[in-house]
Amino acid sequence: MKIDLFSIPVFIGNIDVNKIKFKTNHKLQKTWLSKTDSNFYGENMLADESLEYLLKTIVSILNKEIRAEYNISLLQIWRNVYKHKDYQEEHIHPHSQFSFVIYKKVTSSNTVFLASHYFITQYSWNDDDSIYKTKFEPQLKNNQIIIFPSFLTHHVKPLSNSETIAGNLKFEYRC
Repeated sequence: MKIDLFSIPVFIGNIDVNKIKFKTNHKLQKTWLSKTDSNFYGENMLADESLEYLLKTIVSILNKEIRAEYNISLLQIWRNVYKHKDYQEEHIHPHSQFSFVIYKKVTSSNTVFLASHYFITQYSWNDDDSIYKTKFEPQLKNNQIIIFPSFLTHHVKPLSNSETIAGNLKFEYRC
């Protein structure tokens, strides 16, 4: 008998990034320790039709795994612009259940997800030789979205001339 203990779901799908339009364009500023340009600290809101499209797309991607008993709402959304070898340090997205990254303009996604045991085992074995993988590097391209649990540690390797849209989601059980 096999049991997948503490399995962590990650969902990948397609999205039309041209349908994601912000109501206002807050000025990009250096954020994070890495100083990547972002409008993370702005009151970013999507145009109504963009919000409807985004949530409908996310629900269709999650539909087979996440039951329809949940109302899904957007808590936060922002843009990240990577100029010359910009990166993002390891982080999580607190105060939300799922997060996402939309790849708007990339030559490679450069996102790296770390297993929960990564920090415990990183000095014990080489990831290439281990039965227990500690990293996941999805090979995503423009007009793709990855949706993941917000507690999943991740970072972005250096990249240039790229743009992503990221956000956080809230799931509320329907009574």
